[in-house]
Amino acid sequence: MRGTSSTSFAEVLRHVEAAPAADGAALDAEAQELFSVADAIDSSNQLVRTLSDPGRPVEVKESTVRSLLASRVGPRTLETTLEVVRRRWSEQEDILDALELLGVTALLDQAQSEEVLEQVETELFDVSRLIDGSGDLTATLDGERGEPARRASLLERLLEGRAHRLTVALAARAVGRRSETKPARRVEEFARFASDRRRRAFASVSSAVPLNEAQQARLGAVLENVYGRQVQLNLTVDPAVVGGLQIQVGDDLYDATVLARLSRARSQLVA
Repeated sequence: MRGTSSTSFAEVLRHVEAAPAADGAALDAEAQELFSVADAIDSSNQLVRTLSDPGRPVEVKESTVRSLLASRVGPRTLETTLEVVRRRWSEQEDILDALELLGVTALLDQAQSEEVLEQVETELFDVSRLIDGSGDLTATLDGERGEPARRASLLERLLEGRAHRLTVALAARAVGRRSETKPARRVEEFARFASDRRRRAFASVSSAVPLNEAQQARLGAVLENVYGRQVQLNLTVDPAVVGGLQIQVGDDLYDATVLARLSRARSQLVA
């Protein structure tokens, strides 16, 4: 994605990351729901045009999404999809790519929580090379171009027991979407997305009230300047933080809360 689509995806991703974290089972389910939503939209050219048309009122897009998904997906997936259709996209396909990458992000978040993100990244690159290095496997996957679900099932069986379950899920999705891109390149794209994700720093941020999108963007820019790389903000609201922020990035703790300042002032007075 480029230009407007890249900006829109970054905005949606920030919105998703600012939401309360889900547990492992919920993340797995959320990923599969987002993949299903992308496939459902992709199955109808009219639906793709409706949801990606920049000239169509946002209210119409939201109503279409609610009528299509309200009873079929969980609240988090529904809200994420609404955030996607509220944005502008450069190309029709970009709205499908965004939904898919948000599903990929959910699985990578799960890998991060299980501390296997680097393993999953490495295994995805290995799977890409495995497909490239086997003429028979490449031919078989290409031969099932018209049946992406069968391609996904075939790769799942091949990788079962040989790679982490999250690697298997991601690789299966990579080859299981109807696409003109070669299966090995699709898996490689997911591996590179995982690599970009792993290089990001993760900041736990506590505040007394929720931060709005502008505040999140400013904080992210400051931390990115400090660490020289993208920083994912994991936001929580804690009433004990009377004012200011408490930020932890790895072993670095930045305590700028009102209580911390009062404590320091008290210590200085006592001294």
